This record gives sequence, C-alpha cells and structure tokens, in this order.
Amino acid sequence: MRPRRSLILVLVLLFAALNGLWLQQDRLVRDGDEEGHVGAAELFLVDLEGHRPGVALHRALVADMGDYPSVYPAVTGTWWWLVGGGPPERPRVRAVNLGWLLLAGLAVVGIARQSGLPAPWLAGALVLHLPLAVGLARHFMPEGALTGAVALAVAAACWQRARPSPARAVVLGLCLALGLLTKQTFPFYAAVPVAMSVRWRPSLAWAALGLALAVPWWVTNWEHQLAYTTSSAGYRGGAGPFAHLGYYPLALFGPALGPVWCLLALGGAVVGWRRHRGAVLLGLGWLVGGVVLMTAVPKKYDRLLVPLLPGAALLVAAGAAARPRWAPVVLGGVAWTAWLSFEDPDLAQPPSPLVDFEPGCLQVWLRPPEPRALGFEPVVAAAAVAPEGPVLVVDDPSIPCSLQTTFDWAYHLGPHLRRSGQERPVVTEGEGAIRVSFAADAGERPHAVELLDTAYALSW
Repeated sequence: MRPRRSLILVLVLLFAALNGLWLQQDRLVRDGDEEGHVGAAELFLVDLEGHRPGVALHRALVADMGDYPSVYPAVTGTWWWLVGGGPPERPRVRAVNLGWLLLAGLAVVGIARQSGLPAPWLAGALVLHLPLAVGLARHFMPEGALTGAVALAVAAACWQRARPSPARAVVLGLCLALGLLTKQTFPFYAAVPVAMSVRWRPSLAWAALGLALAVPWWVTNWEHQLAYTTSSAGYRGGAGPFAHLGYYPLALFGPALGPVWCLLALGGAVVGWRRHRGAVLLGLGWLVGGVVLMTAVPKKYDRLLVPLLPGAALLVAAGAAARPRWAPVVLGGVAWTAWLSFEDPDLAQPPSPLVDFEPGCLQVWLRPPEPRALGFEPVVAAAAVAPEGPVLVVDDPSIPCSLQTTFDWAYHLGPHLRRSGQERPVVTEGEGAIRVSFAADAGERPHAVELLDTAYALSW
C-alpha cells in the first residue's frame, strides 16, 4: 500500500507543478469562444465589485445570458472577484478552471470507493492527467466545468445507491440541477452513468426537490433554448454519415486520450474485469455510452468528449487495482500528457478527418505554453497619461488562424485596456487621442508585437 500512496502523491504534485508552470508561461490570446465566456464572467465580476450580489444571483439562476446557462460564468466571475480582479490572463484567475478538474477528481474518488476499488484515490488522481481534460482546464471553457458537474452527479448517484433515502435523493437532484445549469448537453453525459449508479427506490422521487433549483432558469429561457436547440439540431456539415459515426472514436484516439491513454484504459478494462467488474462496467458505460449519445448531436467538437473522460480513469484504476505491481505504468500516461503540454502540439491536433467538422479556426487545447505577447502594455501605459479620447488603430492586423482566434488585434485591445483600468473606445477609422499605427513606416522606435512578428508606432 505504501508505494501506491507514494504514486498518488506524485500524481497530485505533478498536476500542481506542471499546470502552475504552464499558466505562468502562457500568454496566448484567447480564442473567440473563450473570450465570449470571459465576457460573461466579467458581468458577474462587475456585479460583485458593485456590491450587487442579488443581481449576480438572479443573473446566475434566472436571467438570459445568451446561448448557455450561467453557472460557469457565475463561478468564474465570483472567483475573479475573490482574487482581486485585474486581467483574466493572470494565472491566479485562470486557475479557477483547474478547480473544476479537481472537483471531478474528488468526485471520482467517491465513485471508485462506492464501486469497490481498493485504491479510490488513484482513480481520482488519474483524472488530473487525462490529456484533453487537462488542456481544456487551462482555458475558460464550460466543458471543463461540465466535467466536474457530471462527475459530481455520478458520485451523488453512487452515494444514493449505497443507502437510499430522501435526503440523498435531494442531494442527487441538486447535483443534476448543477449540471443542467452548466450546459444543455449535460443529459447526454450523465444519463448512462447516473442510470447505472442509482438505486431505483420510491425515495428517489425526492430528487425532484433538488432539481427544482434549475427550474427558474429553464422556464425563463425556454423559448431561447428551443430556438438554439433547433438550430443545432438542424446543422448540416459537409461530412457524410460514416464520418459522423467515426468522429468521436477517432477523437478519443487522437486529442482526447491519445494512443497511450487508450491502451491504458483498454488494458485496465481487460485486467480489471474479473476482480472489479462493477468499476469496469461503470467506466465503460460512462465513456462508451456517452460517445454513442453524443454521436447523435450534429455539431461535433473534440472538446465535447471531455466530460466523458473520467470513465477512462476508472478503467485504468481498475486495472491498477487488479495488478498493483503494474500501478506505476500509469506514469506513462502522465508523461504523455506532460509531453504534449510542453513539447509537441502536432500530436494533440485532431486527425485530418476530424478537421472537416470544425467551422472556422481549428481549436487546439492541449499545447505548449505561448510566451510571446501581443504588445498591449505600451498602449495601456500611454492611456494612463494621454488626453481623453479613443484609441485609433491604423492597419489593424489580423491574427492568423493558427493562433485560434476569430478576432483582429484591435478587438482584443479594448477588453485588455478595460481590465487594466484604462477603459477607452478602440476604433479603426477616424481620429483618436492615441494612435497605434501598424503601417510600414512604424517609426524609429516601434513597439514589438512578438506573437505576430510585427511592430507598431505609438503616439498621442
């Protein structure tokens, strides 16, 4: 037992060290989707900075905040406020996303314990190193939060199964409500593992009391959500039916788990079947059952697999529990995730058949940190001393698709100024109190934009 405890400690320490180092080094501009989620979280930050917690609570549980429910931006905005505000790229602010993966890991500890695994903490520690789950947990994306919410719901179902009671059913209902307030696709991920885990007793009806927490938001936003769902269901890409069927299996072997983790999960299922059949069945139901349900959704992104990946951790842990001497083999999976985090982004990209499903720029979540900046700091310094008025950006450069964004340089400058305490309009035509010129004659002392390999002249 002592070596196994040492292994768990190593896995947790590696998670903290590697992700802390990654966040300290990365300065890449946020993707368009990610920037939208940050903007939603900023509304909660403003509410809390303005001492309006009631408004923030109403926004989280009732108000229409766009296409998605509001738990994720509410938690992000609250954390942002607790750590003192400032730019969202601060590592301390970004760390909130790692918290959802930690929640998923802790929930899997409870699931593994209820499933009879003798080393439940190993299962939870493995969740912290699942490739795409780790990559997404470094970004402001709700699928990371959904991973924690799904795992928590499965853990609550296992807890209810151990001793059915009205109180435990209410807790299960609250966890289901949390998932429904995180993203609409929650039922696709939770349906199979929750159904496999609960004990169907009359007391389970009490779960409806906990589910009531999600009712105000869904009633208020029903028409908007119906239109959004209809639009998504009517999506027609250029891929054929066989491509749709093969998308998520390919994505599992590609960016979601990769060949190393796929082999570990398959080996764990085979080795652990005889001694830990319950855990293996739940892991397979969670992972494979979710893939089958998600295949029915026309829009496909590799990141949508992330809430299913803790099922793979259960499979690997079942194999390690059945063959304790093999437990250190899981370090091969940890090494794979760490390698893709710092050295070789090409292996984390989707295989070519998957790219056809991605409208716009390809999103790569598990990648090395990008230390180069976009050169906003001199403009922020100038805004502190220049006369009042807008910032004029001349020859606004496009940010290449390889950097995963849908917006130009000037678009990102505006929020950066505001979050740095120097809010000014940013325009690309007319006049400005501050002039940022990317023209060829950028001046004798241009300010470098390392990420775009260009420079601009700054005047006011």
